[in-house]
Amino acid sequence: MDFFKQYDDFLLKNASQITGIEASLRSLTYILPGRFHDAEFASQALYAALNLLGLYHNAILRQAAHSHADETKSEHEESAFNKYINFWSTNSPMHKRCSALLSIISYTQVLMEMGVLKKWGKQAQWRWIAALEAVKVALRLSLFKLTSNRMNLYPHHLQRDVDPASLERNRRMASVPERYTGERSGVEMPLMRSTIEFDAKQSAAAAARRSNNNNSNVSVRKFGDVTDYLMSKVLTPEKLRRPDQMVHIMNAIGKSGEVLYILRPLLYVLAVLKYGRMSWKPWLLSLAVELLSQAMVRQAFEQPHGGRSKMMPLEKQEYARRLQLLWLNLLRGAFYMRITRPRLERFCNSVENKPVLSIAAGKG
Repeated sequence: MDFFKQYDDFLLKNASQITGIEASLRSLTYILPGRFHDAEFASQALYAALNLLGLYHNAILRQAAHSHADETKSEHEESAFNKYINFWSTNSPMHKRCSALLSIISYTQVLMEMGVLKKWGKQAQWRWIAALEAVKVALRLSLFKLTSNRMNLYPHHLQRDVDPASLERNRRMASVPERYTGERSGVEMPLMRSTIEFDAKQSAAAAARRSNNNNSNVSVRKFGDVTDYLMSKVLTPEKLRRPDQMVHIMNAIGKSGEVLYILRPLLYVLAVLKYGRMSWKPWLLSLAVELLSQAMVRQAFEQPHGGRSKMMPLEKQEYARRLQLLWLNLLRGAFYMRITRPRLERFCNSVENKPVLSIAAGKG
Protein backbone atom coordinates (compact mmCIF):
# COMPACT_ATOMS: atom_id res chain seq x y z
CA MET A 1 0.00 0.00 0.00
CA ASP A 2 1.67 3.18 -1.23
CA PHE A 3 -0.32 5.37 1.15
CA PHE A 4 0.90 3.51 4.24
CA LYS A 5 4.48 3.48 2.97
CA GLN A 6 4.37 7.24 2.35
CA TYR A 7 2.89 7.81 5.79
CA ASP A 8 5.57 5.62 7.40
CA ASP A 9 8.32 7.60 5.64
CA PHE A 10 6.72 10.88 6.73
CA LEU A 11 6.47 9.60 10.30
CA LEU A 12 10.13 8.57 10.49
CA LYS A 13 11.33 11.82 8.91
CA ASN A 14 9.33 13.88 11.43
CA ALA A 15 9.35 11.48 14.38
CA SER A 16 10.25 14.02 17.05
CA GLN A 17 7.47 16.39 15.94
CA ILE A 18 4.93 13.56 15.78
CA THR A 19 5.39 12.85 19.50
CA GLY A 20 4.79 16.51 20.35
CA ILE A 21 1.71 16.67 18.13
CA GLU A 22 0.28 13.56 19.79
CA ALA A 23 0.74 15.12 23.23
CA SER A 24 -0.80 18.44 22.14
CA LEU A 25 -3.85 16.80 20.58
CA ARG A 26 -4.30 14.55 23.60
CA SER A 27 -4.38 17.62 25.86
CA LEU A 28 -7.40 18.86 23.88
CA THR A 29 -9.42 15.94 25.22
CA TYR A 30 -9.22 17.54 28.67
CA ILE A 31 -10.33 20.97 27.46
CA LEU A 32 -13.11 20.19 24.96
CA PRO A 33 -15.80 18.79 27.32
CA GLY A 34 -18.48 21.38 28.02
CA ARG A 35 -17.39 23.74 25.23
CA PHE A 36 -20.09 22.95 22.63
CA HIS A 37 -22.85 20.49 21.81
CA ASP A 38 -21.58 16.89 21.79
CA ALA A 39 -18.14 18.10 22.84
CA GLU A 40 -17.79 15.12 25.19
CA PHE A 41 -18.41 12.69 22.35
CA ALA A 42 -15.96 14.52 20.07
CA SER A 43 -13.35 14.59 22.83
CA GLN A 44 -13.67 10.86 23.44
CA ALA A 45 -13.54 10.13 19.71
CA LEU A 46 -10.33 12.15 19.44
CA TYR A 47 -8.88 10.35 22.47
CA ALA A 48 -9.68 6.93 21.00
CA ALA A 49 -8.32 7.84 17.57
CA LEU A 50 -5.06 9.19 19.03
CA ASN A 51 -4.50 6.09 21.12
CA LEU A 52 -5.16 3.75 18.19
CA LEU A 53 -2.88 5.86 16.02
CA GLY A 54 -0.28 5.70 18.79
CA LEU A 55 -0.36 1.90 18.63
CA TYR A 56 0.39 2.07 14.90
CA HIS A 57 3.16 4.63 15.48
CA ASN A 58 4.71 2.37 18.12
CA ALA A 59 4.87 -0.51 15.65
CA ILE A 60 6.51 1.66 12.96
CA LEU A 61 9.06 3.19 15.37
CA ARG A 62 9.89 -0.22 16.80
CA GLN A 63 10.42 -1.69 13.33
CA ALA A 64 12.65 1.23 12.35
CA ALA A 65 14.71 0.92 15.54
CA HIS A 66 15.37 -2.78 14.94
CA SER A 67 16.15 -2.14 11.29
CA HIS A 68 18.69 0.52 12.20
CA ALA A 69 20.21 -1.77 14.83
CA ASP A 70 20.72 -4.45 12.16
CA GLU A 71 22.35 -1.97 9.79
CA THR A 72 24.80 -0.64 12.39
CA LYS A 73 25.49 -4.08 13.92
CA SER A 74 24.24 -2.74 17.25
CA GLU A 75 21.45 -3.99 19.50
CA HIS A 76 18.24 -2.17 20.25
CA GLU A 77 17.88 -2.36 24.04
CA GLU A 78 14.31 -3.22 24.87
CA SER A 79 12.64 -2.49 28.16
CA ALA A 80 11.97 -5.51 30.35
CA PHE A 81 8.23 -5.04 29.85
CA ASN A 82 8.50 -5.04 26.05
CA LYS A 83 10.86 -8.01 26.11
CA TYR A 84 8.30 -10.00 28.12
CA ILE A 85 5.26 -9.02 26.04
CA ASN A 86 7.12 -9.54 22.75
CA PHE A 87 8.24 -13.01 23.86
CA TRP A 88 4.67 -14.25 24.34
CA SER A 89 3.33 -12.45 21.26
CA THR A 90 6.06 -13.98 19.11
CA ASN A 91 5.59 -17.49 20.45
CA SER A 92 1.79 -17.43 20.47
CA PRO A 93 -0.21 -15.80 17.65
CA MET A 94 -3.32 -16.22 19.83
CA HIS A 95 -1.65 -14.16 22.56
CA LYS A 96 -0.86 -11.43 20.04
CA ARG A 97 -4.46 -11.33 18.77
CA CYS A 98 -5.94 -11.30 22.28
CA SER A 99 -3.59 -8.51 23.38
CA ALA A 100 -4.36 -6.40 20.32
CA LEU A 101 -8.11 -6.85 20.73
CA LEU A 102 -7.94 -5.97 24.43
CA SER A 103 -6.02 -2.78 23.67
CA ILE A 104 -8.49 -1.76 20.97
CA ILE A 105 -11.48 -2.39 23.24
CA SER A 106 -9.93 -0.50 26.15
CA TYR A 107 -9.28 2.56 23.96
CA THR A 108 -12.70 2.59 22.28
CA GLN A 109 -14.97 1.25 25.02
CA VAL A 110 -16.06 4.61 26.42
CA LEU A 111 -16.73 5.94 22.91
CA MET A 112 -18.91 2.92 22.13
CA GLU A 113 -20.75 3.31 25.43
CA MET A 114 -21.50 6.96 24.67
CA GLY A 115 -22.79 6.03 21.22
CA VAL A 116 -25.10 3.35 22.62
CA LEU A 117 -26.37 5.78 25.27
CA LYS A 118 -27.21 8.43 22.65
CA LYS A 119 -28.93 5.89 20.40
CA TRP A 120 -30.76 3.49 22.74
CA GLY A 121 -30.64 4.89 26.28
CA LYS A 122 -29.23 4.08 29.70
CA GLN A 123 -30.44 0.51 30.08
CA ALA A 124 -29.02 -0.52 26.71
CA GLN A 125 -25.75 1.18 27.62
CA TRP A 126 -25.31 -0.96 30.73
CA ARG A 127 -26.15 -4.12 28.81
CA TRP A 128 -23.51 -3.14 26.26
CA ILE A 129 -21.01 -2.53 29.06
CA ALA A 130 -21.76 -5.98 30.47
CA ALA A 131 -21.20 -7.56 27.04
CA LEU A 132 -17.86 -5.75 26.61
CA GLU A 133 -16.72 -6.69 30.10
CA ALA A 134 -17.58 -10.33 29.38
CA VAL A 135 -15.44 -10.20 26.22
CA LYS A 136 -12.58 -8.59 28.15
CA VAL A 137 -12.81 -11.23 30.87
CA ALA A 138 -12.62 -13.99 28.24
CA LEU A 139 -9.58 -12.34 26.62
CA ARG A 140 -7.78 -11.79 29.94
CA LEU A 141 -8.44 -15.35 31.05
CA SER A 142 -7.06 -16.49 27.69
CA LEU A 143 -3.89 -14.45 28.25
CA PHE A 144 -3.62 -15.86 31.76
CA LYS A 145 -3.85 -19.39 30.38
CA LEU A 146 -1.54 -18.74 27.41
CA THR A 147 1.19 -17.42 29.73
CA SER A 148 0.96 -20.57 31.89
CA ASN A 149 -0.87 -18.84 34.76
CA ARG A 150 1.35 -15.78 35.05
CA MET A 151 0.14 -12.39 36.30
CA ASN A 152 -1.48 -10.27 33.59
CA LEU A 153 0.53 -7.09 33.01
CA TYR A 154 -0.90 -3.77 31.86
CA PRO A 155 -0.93 -2.46 29.20
CA HIS A 156 -1.35 -5.53 27.04
CA HIS A 157 0.54 -4.06 24.07
CA LEU A 158 4.17 -3.07 23.57
CA GLN A 159 5.10 0.31 24.99
CA ARG A 160 7.09 2.99 23.17
CA ASP A 161 10.69 2.47 24.31
CA VAL A 162 12.26 4.11 21.25
CA ASP A 163 13.36 7.74 21.23
CA PRO A 164 11.74 9.09 18.04
CA ALA A 165 14.25 11.94 17.83
CA SER A 166 17.13 9.47 17.61
CA LEU A 167 15.49 7.72 14.65
CA GLU A 168 15.14 11.05 12.86
CA ARG A 169 18.81 11.82 13.46
CA ASN A 170 19.85 8.39 12.21
CA ARG A 171 17.96 8.85 8.94
CA ARG A 172 19.72 12.16 8.30
CA MET A 173 23.19 10.81 8.94
CA ALA A 174 25.46 9.69 6.13
CA SER A 175 26.95 6.23 5.73
CA VAL A 176 30.50 6.69 7.06
CA PRO A 177 30.92 7.19 10.83
CA GLU A 178 33.82 8.95 12.50
CA ARG A 179 36.30 6.22 13.38
CA TYR A 180 39.56 5.79 15.22
CA THR A 181 42.16 3.26 14.01
CA GLY A 182 44.43 1.68 16.61
CA GLU A 183 48.12 2.21 15.84
CA ARG A 184 49.21 -1.31 16.88
CA SER A 185 46.08 -3.40 16.37
CA GLY A 186 44.72 -1.61 13.32
CA VAL A 187 41.19 -2.12 14.68
CA GLU A 188 38.69 0.57 13.74
CA MET A 189 36.30 1.81 16.40
CA PRO A 190 33.73 4.64 16.25
CA LEU A 191 34.70 7.76 18.15
CA MET A 192 32.87 8.34 21.42
CA ARG A 193 31.60 11.73 20.30
CA SER A 194 29.85 10.11 17.33
CA THR A 195 28.09 7.45 19.40
CA ILE A 196 27.28 9.05 22.76
CA GLU A 197 25.48 12.29 23.46
CA PHE A 198 25.60 13.80 26.92
CA ASP A 199 23.14 16.30 28.32
CA ALA A 200 23.65 20.04 28.85
CA LYS A 201 26.95 21.38 27.54
CA GLN A 202 28.17 18.00 26.34
CA SER A 203 25.09 17.45 24.18
CA ALA A 204 25.36 20.94 22.69
CA ALA A 205 29.00 20.37 21.78
CA ALA A 206 28.19 16.98 20.28
CA ALA A 207 25.36 18.49 18.25
CA ALA A 208 27.71 21.15 16.90
CA ARG A 209 30.24 18.56 15.87
CA ARG A 210 27.61 16.48 14.12
CA SER A 211 26.32 19.49 12.22
CA ASN A 212 29.84 20.16 10.93
CA ASN A 213 30.42 16.54 9.99
CA ASN A 214 27.68 14.72 8.13
CA ASN A 215 29.70 11.51 7.76
CA SER A 216 28.20 9.69 10.72
CA ASN A 217 25.81 6.77 10.77
CA VAL A 218 26.11 5.55 14.37
CA SER A 219 23.10 5.73 16.65
CA VAL A 220 23.53 8.49 19.22
CA ARG A 221 22.14 8.01 22.73
CA LYS A 222 21.84 10.64 25.47
CA PHE A 223 23.43 10.08 28.86
CA GLY A 224 23.82 12.36 31.87
CA ASP A 225 27.55 11.60 32.19
CA VAL A 226 30.10 8.88 31.56
CA THR A 227 28.91 6.98 34.64
CA ASP A 228 25.40 6.72 33.19
CA TYR A 229 26.84 5.40 29.95
CA LEU A 230 28.95 2.76 31.72
CA MET A 231 26.03 1.70 33.92
CA SER A 232 23.93 1.11 30.80
CA LYS A 233 26.47 -1.54 29.79
CA VAL A 234 26.39 -3.38 33.12
CA LEU A 235 24.70 -6.78 32.98
CA THR A 236 22.06 -6.76 35.69
CA PRO A 237 20.00 -9.81 36.73
CA GLU A 238 17.01 -8.33 34.86
CA LYS A 239 19.01 -8.21 31.61
CA LEU A 240 20.20 -11.80 32.00
CA ARG A 241 16.80 -13.33 32.71
CA ARG A 242 14.91 -15.02 29.92
CA PRO A 243 11.54 -13.38 29.18
CA ASP A 244 9.61 -16.34 30.59
CA GLN A 245 11.55 -15.92 33.87
CA MET A 246 10.50 -12.31 34.37
CA VAL A 247 7.09 -13.26 35.81
CA HIS A 248 6.41 -16.20 38.12
CA ILE A 249 4.00 -19.02 37.44
CA MET A 250 1.37 -18.59 40.15
CA ASN A 251 0.48 -21.20 42.73
CA ALA A 252 -3.12 -22.15 43.60
CA ILE A 253 -3.84 -19.16 45.85
CA GLY A 254 -2.24 -16.77 43.38
CA LYS A 255 -4.27 -18.17 40.48
CA SER A 256 -7.47 -17.77 42.49
CA GLY A 257 -6.60 -14.17 43.32
CA GLU A 258 -5.74 -13.34 39.71
CA VAL A 259 -8.96 -14.88 38.40
CA LEU A 260 -10.94 -12.90 40.99
CA TYR A 261 -9.21 -9.69 39.87
CA ILE A 262 -10.04 -10.46 36.24
CA LEU A 263 -13.71 -11.19 37.08
CA ARG A 264 -14.23 -8.12 39.30
CA PRO A 265 -15.31 -5.61 36.59
CA LEU A 266 -17.89 -8.03 35.20
CA LEU A 267 -19.25 -8.84 38.66
CA TYR A 268 -19.61 -5.11 39.34
CA VAL A 269 -21.54 -4.46 36.11
CA LEU A 270 -23.83 -7.43 36.68
CA ALA A 271 -24.54 -6.17 40.21
CA VAL A 272 -25.35 -2.70 38.83
CA LEU A 273 -27.81 -4.24 36.38
CA LYS A 274 -29.48 -6.09 39.24
CA TYR A 275 -29.46 -3.46 42.02
CA GLY A 276 -28.92 -0.13 40.21
CA ARG A 277 -26.11 2.45 40.34
CA MET A 278 -27.42 4.14 43.48
CA SER A 279 -27.28 0.94 45.52
CA TRP A 280 -24.29 0.33 47.77
CA LYS A 281 -24.29 -3.41 47.02
CA PRO A 282 -22.37 -3.26 43.67
CA TRP A 283 -19.79 -0.89 45.14
CA LEU A 284 -19.26 -2.96 48.27
CA LEU A 285 -19.10 -6.20 46.25
CA SER A 286 -16.52 -4.74 43.86
CA LEU A 287 -14.37 -3.35 46.67
CA ALA A 288 -14.52 -6.62 48.64
CA VAL A 289 -13.55 -8.72 45.60
CA GLU A 290 -10.71 -6.35 44.72
CA LEU A 291 -9.27 -6.32 48.26
CA LEU A 292 -9.57 -10.10 48.51
CA SER A 293 -7.86 -10.65 45.17
CA GLN A 294 -5.02 -8.26 46.08
CA ALA A 295 -4.50 -10.05 49.39
CA MET A 296 -4.45 -13.48 47.71
CA VAL A 297 -1.98 -12.39 45.02
CA ARG A 298 0.24 -10.81 47.67
CA GLN A 299 0.10 -13.97 49.79
CA ALA A 300 1.17 -16.05 46.80
CA PHE A 301 4.46 -14.16 46.62
CA GLU A 302 5.31 -14.19 50.32
CA GLN A 303 8.02 -16.47 51.64
CA PRO A 304 6.66 -19.52 53.49
CA HIS A 305 8.02 -18.29 56.83
CA GLY A 306 7.68 -14.55 56.37
CA GLY A 307 10.33 -12.22 55.05
CA ARG A 308 10.46 -10.09 51.93
CA SER A 309 8.24 -10.67 48.90
CA LYS A 310 9.79 -12.65 46.06
CA MET A 311 8.05 -10.61 43.35
CA MET A 312 9.98 -9.86 40.18
CA PRO A 313 10.35 -6.18 39.13
CA LEU A 314 7.56 -6.43 36.55
CA GLU A 315 5.27 -8.03 39.13
CA LYS A 316 6.06 -5.32 41.67
CA GLN A 317 5.20 -2.63 39.12
CA GLU A 318 1.90 -4.28 38.25
CA TYR A 319 0.97 -4.87 41.87
CA ALA A 320 1.79 -1.24 42.76
CA ARG A 321 -0.38 -0.08 39.83
CA ARG A 322 -3.29 -2.15 41.10
CA LEU A 323 -2.92 -0.71 44.61
CA GLN A 324 -3.03 2.82 43.19
CA LEU A 325 -6.20 1.98 41.25
CA LEU A 326 -7.96 1.35 44.56
CA TRP A 327 -8.40 5.12 44.77
CA LEU A 328 -10.71 4.93 41.74
CA ASN A 329 -13.33 3.42 44.03
CA LEU A 330 -13.91 7.00 45.18
CA LEU A 331 -15.14 7.76 41.65
CA ARG A 332 -17.32 4.68 41.19
CA GLY A 333 -20.93 3.76 41.84
CA ALA A 334 -22.81 4.77 44.94
CA PHE A 335 -19.75 6.31 46.62
CA TYR A 336 -19.29 8.70 43.70
CA MET A 337 -23.00 9.50 43.29
CA ARG A 338 -23.64 10.09 47.00
CA ILE A 339 -20.34 11.45 48.35
CA THR A 340 -17.75 12.44 45.72
CA ARG A 341 -19.97 14.02 43.07
CA PRO A 342 -21.81 16.52 45.34
CA ARG A 343 -18.48 17.82 46.60
CA LEU A 344 -17.08 18.14 43.08
CA GLU A 345 -20.20 20.01 41.94
CA ARG A 346 -19.90 22.46 44.83
CA PHE A 347 -16.27 23.09 43.91
CA CYS A 348 -17.10 23.63 40.21
CA ASN A 349 -19.88 26.06 41.11
CA SER A 350 -17.56 27.98 43.41
CA VAL A 351 -14.99 28.60 40.65
CA GLU A 352 -17.48 29.16 37.83
CA ASN A 353 -16.75 32.90 37.62
CA LYS A 354 -12.98 32.63 37.98
CA PRO A 355 -11.35 32.84 34.51
CA VAL A 356 -8.50 30.33 34.85
CA LEU A 357 -10.04 27.83 37.26
CA SER A 358 -13.25 27.75 35.25
CA ILE A 359 -11.37 25.91 32.49
CA ALA A 360 -10.62 22.99 34.82
CA ALA A 361 -14.21 23.10 36.09
CA GLY A 362 -15.59 22.81 32.56
CA LYS A 363 -17.22 26.25 32.61
CA GLY A 364 -17.10 28.42 29.54
